[in-house]
Amino acid sequence: MEIKAQAERQQDGWLVACPELDNFQTTTKRLDKAEELIKALANKKTGDAICDIVVTIEAVMPGIICDIEAAQTKMQLAAKLQDEASFEIRDVVRRAREQGLTMRDIAVLLNVTPQRVAQLCD
Repeated sequence: MEIKAQAERQQDGWLVACPELDNFQTTTKRLDKAEELIKALANKKTGDAICDIVVTIEAVMPGIICDIEAAQTKMQLAAKLQDEASFEIRDVVRRAREQGLTMRDIAVLLNVTPQRVAQLCD
């Protein structure tokens, strides 16, 4: 079961509203505490196990939310590029070894230690 809640920052914490649970509202200092409370309330109302309840909290903070989303997009792209680079460097090491280059020669060409080359061979 998925439940959505909206959180709005206030001076000393958050106002959290959950329309799906009879317009339930609460205030909390930390968002993780609101998530626990919403799960417990949903459990009482529906009987679903707490571990089967997923709470998605959407913060109402223009500007910051856009920045968070932009940063997350960049982090996903960086992870994808890291995976591609890892695959490519392992392929280069494999091909260099097939051509008879020593681990030390490959290390010099890649500007890494021979131990790192050995790791890339695995």
